[in-house]
Amino acid sequence: MLAESLIALAGAGGTALVGAMATDAWQTVRAGAARLFTHGGAERQRAIAERLDHDAELVARAAEPERVRQGLAPAWQVEWEALLAERPELAEELRGFVERTVAALPRAEQHWTQHVTAHGHGRAYGALGGNVVVHEAAQPDPPAPGGGPGEAAEGPR
Repeated sequence: MLAESLIALAGAGGTALVGAMATDAWQTVRAGAARLFTHGGAERQRAIAERLDHDAELVARAAEPERVRQGLAPAWQVEWEALLAERPELAEELRGFVERTVAALPRAEQHWTQHVTAHGHGRAYGALGGNVVVHEAAQPDPPAPGGGPGEAAEGPR
């Protein structure tokens, strides 16, 4: 199991990578990503290069490129996590890749903002480029009207 810091780094790597797709920085970013995957062997590097090209083409052709990027980011996070699980010593190289990639992105791609608001008794959950999973325990039944603790009220509920 990867440490939380490496999972976060992989998430940043996925987000930065897809943020660069279909931008002027793409060829440089693509070369940097492919270089990191050389540590997985020639076959893996070839498969990654083909996938990078395919995903970048999806973003370039999309009517809503940001929606496509948000869909692709978690998959690339998984790729980075797998690489870091095999080669944890690559963490610093990946961190440098993320920093260089973010710096190369057009200004509009460098900052993503999300606003989530809940009112009253509402709940709000948000995620950028990931998932939110919420587990809730069953809530106890409210006390019966006119009954004390542990006393059942007469009539239907």
